[in-house]
Order: sequence, then structure tokens, then C-alpha cells
Amino acid sequence: MIDRTSILKQPNKISYFNEVLKMQEYYQKSIIQGDLSHDLVWIGEHQLCYTIGRGGNYKNILFSFNQNKFNLYKVNRGGEVTCHMPGQIVVYLVFNLKNYKKDLNWFLRKIEQIIINTLNYFEIKGSTKRGYTGVWCDDKKIASIGIGCKRWVTIHGFALNIDCDLSNFNKIVPCGIEGCLMTKVSEFHPNLETFDVKRIVKKFIESEFNLNFVSE
Repeated sequence: MIDRTSILKQPNKISYFNEVLKMQEYYQKSIIQGDLSHDLVWIGEHQLCYTIGRGGNYKNILFSFNQNKFNLYKVNRGGEVTCHMPGQIVVYLVFNLKNYKKDLNWFLRKIEQIIINTLNYFEIKGSTKRGYTGVWCDDKKIASIGIGCKRWVTIHGFALNIDCDLSNFNKIVPCGIEGCLMTKVSEFHPNLETFDVKRIVKKFIESEFNLNFVSE
């Protein structure tokens, strides 16, 4: 089995989306140019913001764009509009798929499995839905996934709701799915700390992708 190495970043502070996006783009470019042989895994949280994928429909954004209090970013990933906020774990995977499998469908299914394994660890049943990307608990969505890829080097990743303010999703049509209801881990496991979930997410990323984590 191939031993793969990834830089691991786990900031303690709540991060601003645009700053972390620039970091991802830097690492993606460095891998493509051959200046960096390691992948990057970033596990953290964001200040409140909204992002929409490259082919997203702006009709799924229900607030006025002149409301400056809502930070909105159009990004180079698949998927529609979603929301990031404190209390939600965001994971970015900047991976050179030439060292794994050059198959984006395989990569998306791997991410879904990591989320399901994490939920299962805490005795929460997560599942996928045919025709959709992401993870649900019964009829409510608990995790959203959106990735970009250039020359087989990925960018972006997934968001898992832990103990966040779900009312922020009321300002959008989440993932462009009409009638989509959102949920979070704390509705199933009220006393769980976000830090503990991050630790388990890291564990399953490491095992699913056979990663060796290093500091920069």
C-alpha cells in the first residue's frame, strides 16, 4: 500500500473563509508545479459566510446582495450555495489524485464514507441519498460536500454541522435542494465537543486515505 504524506493544519481560532481559500490555492498551485510533494489537510471552523459553486444558481440565495453583513463568495467547486459558521467543522483536502486514483466520483464517495464513519463512531446513523452528494441523518442533511479539481489536484472539501446555528441556512436553499432540512450532531449527541469530533474526523481521513500526517 502506498504511504502518502500530508501537511496537517488545525487552527484553534475561527478562520475567515477568504484567507483559507488563498492558502488552499497556494498549495494547489505548488503541487501542480511540482514545488510541493505533500498534500494538505485543513480542519477548522469559519466565521459566518456563504459560498456558491461555479455553476450555482443565484436564485438559491434568498438574501439581498447589498446586505453587507452576509459574506458571499463564488468559488471554483462543484455544488450550489452553502453556509459556513462557528460550530461547523470544515475540512479542506488539497490532494494530488495521481497518488490515489484519478476518479472524482471515487474521491467524493471516500469523503462521504469518512463522514459516515465519524457519525457512526458517536452512534449517529448517517447515510447517502441516491442522486445527491453529501450525508443525511434520516431526512435531514448533516454534511455538505463540494470539491474543485485542476490537473488532478483537488481543492475544497466538506462541512459537518456539529453545534452551529442552523437558522443561517434559512437564508439560502441549501445545496440547491428545495425543501432541504438541515440538522447537526448536537441534536443527536448534545454534550459532544467540537474538538472531539475534529479528532475523530482526522483519524478517519488518515485511515481512509492511508495518510502520514506531518507538520509544515
